[in-house]
Amino acid sequence: MIKIGLLSFSDGRERVHRDLAPGIAENARLLRKALEDTGEVEVFPAPEIIWRHGQARDQAKAAAAAETEGTIFNLPVFAFPNLVRIAAAWARPPFLAFTPEFGGLPGLGGMLGAAAGLEQTGLACDKVYGSLADRETVGRLLTFCRAAHAVNGLKGRVLGLIGGRSIGMVTGAANPDLYYSAFGLDTDHFDQSEILRRAALVPEAEVDRALTWLESRLGTVDYDGGKLTPANLKTQIRHYLATKDIIGERQFDFVAVKCHYEMSEYYATQCLGAAFFNDPYDWDGAKEPVVFACEADADGAVTMQILKLVSGRPVIFTDLRHYDAVEDVLVLCNCGAMSTWYAARSDRPEENLRNVRLMPVIPKYGGGGGHVRFIGHEGPMTFARLYRRSGRFRMTIFQADLERFPEAKLNETCPAWPHLFARLPVPARSVIPALGSNHLHGVAGDFRAELLEFCALTGVEADAF
Repeated sequence: MIKIGLLSFSDGRERVHRDLAPGIAENARLLRKALEDTGEVEVFPAPEIIWRHGQARDQAKAAAAAETEGTIFNLPVFAFPNLVRIAAAWARPPFLAFTPEFGGLPGLGGMLGAAAGLEQTGLACDKVYGSLADRETVGRLLTFCRAAHAVNGLKGRVLGLIGGRSIGMVTGAANPDLYYSAFGLDTDHFDQSEILRRAALVPEAEVDRALTWLESRLGTVDYDGGKLTPANLKTQIRHYLATKDIIGERQFDFVAVKCHYEMSEYYATQCLGAAFFNDPYDWDGAKEPVVFACEADADGAVTMQILKLVSGRPVIFTDLRHYDAVEDVLVLCNCGAMSTWYAARSDRPEENLRNVRLMPVIPKYGGGGGHVRFIGHEGPMTFARLYRRSGRFRMTIFQADLERFPEAKLNETCPAWPHLFARLPVPARSVIPALGSNHLHGVAGDFRAELLEFCALTGVEADAF
């Protein structure tokens, strides 16, 4: 649940404030009801309408103390703009100013005056003017709330980097100072050799239980007596459980794991972890997905965490393999795993997993284990990638619809890997030059507005399609 503070403002003259107070309170009630009726937002309204300097401080402090993730300024009248600026010094950012669509009072001027007073000092303040009976107006307010949740959901969180840079991919290498200055995000390094040490300590009974669960629910497990054997699959299970132990002990909020090449070349690929950490379930039952980015892609991990925060859904890590001009689809596949939730988009794990095939790792990798293969289920997706240009963050955002193709089409790329076939509403060739990495990340649904709002609130330059 997203928690948003609500501060209401009035005229600074007591006699005028007394006349305006009932209407301001009623607008606050309607605003709170509209947001809470979405089922996504809990609104904390400050107890008093602000019309004096001391109130501005006290009411803002009260809203911030409620651990809110952003603040909406209720401005149905021409409230004194300086009161908003005083409150903003204590309230929890980001900020949005709202006034209802009504010509009988100068609320629009009050909203613009208050927001401009913040913006001229460098503080961002979004603005919404409209009727709360209008779904579009409520949608714009909800977009702000989701973006605010993402902005504050990164602050003080920890990205665990398990292993160093993978196969020379400089676009995924971490920049801890930039993560902190842009998002308030900490970065903690941990050696992936610790996965191996802890894996050896996992009880055999726990591994056997996980193996039975997988074998009974996956569509097929294609044991080949070489790369993919029960013993090698058990190794991957041990690595998953060891990584889970590391995440819990180190209190990592999300992770990027190297894998290539020490793990994939000499032990086992980390495909099982890349699939099931990003899933809302494993053999222990329902769980909170933990963003897991492959190949130590730190910018990818941050992108995925943003997508998770704005949507509340499992997210995808993938590669842009190629553009199929004949079918007019982007072909997306990565080297072994995506969240299996996307195999059917079902809340029932068995419905997803029966569409998943565990395939032997390809000969390119010296180690063993399985790739987690499926074709992504049809439906709308939002894709994004956070990347860096000249020391500043940018984000590419686009919408697409996933389509299914016969399994034989996988032979055109890599039949052992999971695939998405994405049809864009704009020419795909116009999007490709705007991508700052070979990796892409996605979430089910259309969250372009939330991502653009996040970028506006954090100063990230966005390219949207």
